[in-house]
Amino acid sequence: MNITLLQVPRAEVGAMPTERLGGYRGKRAFDLLVAALLLTLTAPLMLAIWLLLRAGTGQGFACHRRIGRGGRPIRCLVFHLGRRDGEVAGWVRRAGLSGLPLLWSVLRGEMSLVGPRPATPAVLARYGLARSGYLAMRPGLTGLADALEGPREGAHFCDRVHDDLRYSRIASLALDLGLIAATLRHRCTRRPGRPRPGRSRPGPGCGR
Repeated sequence: MNITLLQVPRAEVGAMPTERLGGYRGKRAFDLLVAALLLTLTAPLMLAIWLLLRAGTGQGFACHRRIGRGGRPIRCLVFHLGRRDGEVAGWVRRAGLSGLPLLWSVLRGEMSLVGPRPATPAVLARYGLARSGYLAMRPGLTGLADALEGPREGAHFCDRVHDDLRYSRIASLALDLGLIAATLRHRCTRRPGRPRPGRSRPGPGCGR
């Protein structure tokens, strides 16, 4: 990915641009095209994973409620891996495929391929003055913060909020393609058993 795409001034928390946040002409069409293509290609794999998880744990999917654009609640469907990793669940977790069913949310228009990480009401409350920036965008399967987590492990929650605001200002098709590629590269090079960066305990919010 061209790193110059990411070298822009950080947005101050609470400073909302007047133009449309996190969008560009053709973004929704790009989401639909890629999500439909990926769902078609991965449908046999998802069916196989669902059947194996269902046979092993009795439950193939798990549904999490998050906050979407405009404050509307959305349902995020993921593979149910449980707390104890079996052989299949462990492989799905290591391969980063647990969120593959979220492509349905992209197809339904509840999520985007690129955007802020889907937030619970408790997490959204920590956004402070930046809450309006989150609510103006569709949550994404990946985002600016996820693509940067490789060199910025353990980043503070406020850094993630700032990255969400930065993305809202500079979103473009080229940037989305770069962030998707960077996220895939980061996941492929992550060592097995390594904890995912940024999963720290809840702390104080930002922009209060």
